[in-house]
Amino acid sequence: MIRVVALLVLTMGFAQGSACAAGLTPKSPEVLAAVQRAVTFLEREGPRESRLGGKALIAMALLKAGATEDHPMIQDTVKGIRASISTDKGVQISDHIYTAGLVVLFLGDLAPDRYRPELDAYARFLLQNQRTDGSWTYLTSGSADKYPSGDMSMTQYGVMALWTLHQLGFDIPGERINRVGRWLVSVQDPEGGYAYQTTVKGNFESVSWSGVRLSMSTAGMASVYVCRDLFGYNNGPRPGEEETVHEAFREVPREDGGFRSVDNFRFTIPKSTFDGVQNRGNRWLAKHFYPITTSTQYFFYYLYALERYGAFRELTEMKINPSPDWYNDTAAFLLEKQGKDGSWNGNLGKPVDTAYAVLFLLRSTRRTFDKIAGPNRFGGASLQGGRGLPKLTDDVKIEDGRVVSLAEMTSPEQLMERLAQLDDTDDEALAVLAELPADEVENFLKRNKSEIKKLVGHPKAERRLASIILLGKSGEVGNVPTLIYALTDPDPEVAQAALEALHRLARKPVTPKLPTGTDLESRRNRQEIIDLWKTWYRRIDPDVRFEER
Repeated sequence: MIRVVALLVLTMGFAQGSACAAGLTPKSPEVLAAVQRAVTFLEREGPRESRLGGKALIAMALLKAGATEDHPMIQDTVKGIRASISTDKGVQISDHIYTAGLVVLFLGDLAPDRYRPELDAYARFLLQNQRTDGSWTYLTSGSADKYPSGDMSMTQYGVMALWTLHQLGFDIPGERINRVGRWLVSVQDPEGGYAYQTTVKGNFESVSWSGVRLSMSTAGMASVYVCRDLFGYNNGPRPGEEETVHEAFREVPREDGGFRSVDNFRFTIPKSTFDGVQNRGNRWLAKHFYPITTSTQYFFYYLYALERYGAFRELTEMKINPSPDWYNDTAAFLLEKQGKDGSWNGNLGKPVDTAYAVLFLLRSTRRTFDKIAGPNRFGGASLQGGRGLPKLTDDVKIEDGRVVSLAEMTSPEQLMERLAQLDDTDDEALAVLAELPADEVENFLKRNKSEIKKLVGHPKAERRLASIILLGKSGEVGNVPTLIYALTDPDPEVAQAALEALHRLARKPVTPKLPTGTDLESRRNRQEIIDLWKTWYRRIDPDVRFEER
């Protein structure tokens, strides 16, 4: 009976309410505890991983779990990435497309503005090695086109890498996206699944499959949904439907009045074709999702595709569910199967399999939405069901046998009371406020906005920084004048946080470094940036008066 109900939920409304409305989420105490044990394992055993793709995967899992750029394993991965790029030959890697895709995803989350040259080298590598039919595959025959078939296992990483690069502002030719979109439409099995290796004839009509399986069908459907977004088919609800859609999915127009899409290319695949592919694929996955078992080929590798599929499908269907059945049931399975040392063990080695499990438990693709695409595009932390995952080494505490975070122990109102009572000392309360999920921030600011705005002028930089983070998380364009004022802050970290908040509000994916030097040129450059933001906001509110420091 449970299986029938879950299949019905997957088939009729994948991202809508489920029988487990109060189920597991990335913020559940038992999930946080499992991730903490996994991080401890990865920090101990991860350095033994020698493959660059494996290093990037592990570093990405640590990054999603709260590690910072100065973490030794993250720095070692960056060093390996730079060593893989030859000045005259470009990217030189042994495991090809898997590694290239993971490197792009990792650097895109880490600091894309700082590692733009490395991202550019890997973007060229991916485009150079895309097959004529649009897929990616092994390069053992000398070139991708000489290999007899496209490879779904690799193509999913190529597709996600192109999406990431496009979000970061790289020039990805629309023709390349159209090409892989056609391939995905063509190679779907009539029942809706996908195979590992598929051959396509020149007219994109006749194909042969070799083994339709769950992991590859999930990878294929995840890629279909990613391509749908790249095609610009997820640009918000149709006219008249705006009020029926959660506000997190109501896209904010660009300054030119348009919406984000792949520019300068006419797509030849109609939206209705994607709808048909999605309907068939969703039915196939609903039919084959259960039982959850590690006997599924490359189980932990498959979980990362499942998480990506769920995130992009939610984006398409414009629904938010913090604990859909596919996540709740799989997360419960993972918690049961975690080893005493904090690891999971499958086909790819404990560190790699553990990293994949961490990425699934944290719903990492949603975090990528917030990190590189901006909260006004995907709903930010409210889409994640809560971004406020505490730093695992500092903010997780044990209370009555449960793993809880400080934010769970203290309400926003109590935190504000602490600030009022301890005006000069309680920075911890404000730091926790800044880590609250976006939906909680929005509700909190409705009642306390004036008090938070006052903190932008507080003598202590820590108070100013946390208030800027709060105002930027709210997603409210009316906070722009305050954020522009904060661009003049004497503390470089506060001023940079204000610029990042403005970029998120304006849906600009990459935030440059704000000039904060005291020399004349730096001061002029900073003022030019401030003037540009003022000009931008005057288009929204011509009567605005900006405060001067």
